[in-house]
Amino acid sequence: MRYAREKLGMRGGFLRPNPYHGRKMISDPMYEPFWKMAEDLDFSIGFHEGSTNAMPTVGVDRFEDDRAARHMVSHTMEMMLVALSVIWGGVVDRHPRLRIAFLESGGGWIAPWLDRMDRHFDDQGFNESAPKTRPSELFQRNCWISFEPVENSIAVLADYIGPHKIMWATDYPHSDGFFPGAPQMLSERLGRLSPEAKHQVLAGGALGFYGLS
Repeated sequence: MRYAREKLGMRGGFLRPNPYHGRKMISDPMYEPFWKMAEDLDFSIGFHEGSTNAMPTVGVDRFEDDRAARHMVSHTMEMMLVALSVIWGGVVDRHPRLRIAFLESGGGWIAPWLDRMDRHFDDQGFNESAPKTRPSELFQRNCWISFEPVENSIAVLADYIGPHKIMWATDYPHSDGFFPGAPQMLSERLGRLSPEAKHQVLAGGALGFYGLS
């Protein structure tokens, strides 16, 4: 990480959301040196799932013969779990200058997931493991999420979570997943938003995540 930032000038890197090292989630204390270095180096961290069987992946055992179902389950649900680990597990609470992104998993799940975390944060009988700061506030301070151009919920959720917290993906260079005409597709779905909100979704979110603005 230090080499990438200081020698190569890279602004960020990515991790898989799956548990490592005996099913330890990324909020485990063993990762504190990693998060401290990422914060100190101003190095953004994105999470991106894969489709291999080399790492523990939630739910795929229930759809062993259905590749599409495994893809849907793994990319979205592993990202939900790592968001829970990063936010509820206290990573961004302990490291307030971190920038974290949840990538290529769809974006629509983030609103009800934050609502559910907030609900448990407010429940005095159910918040023994809660972070010190309200989960939705931690997302606003530290986190971004990417949407795909085919998602019809993006304009609604731009209002809800803030357009400056959204990035978008073409899925390039996947030969089997590239969205042709992605900028135009996205622009059509953002039609009712203000010009400033559109700019935030199309460019501002990414600039903020990589610390370029």
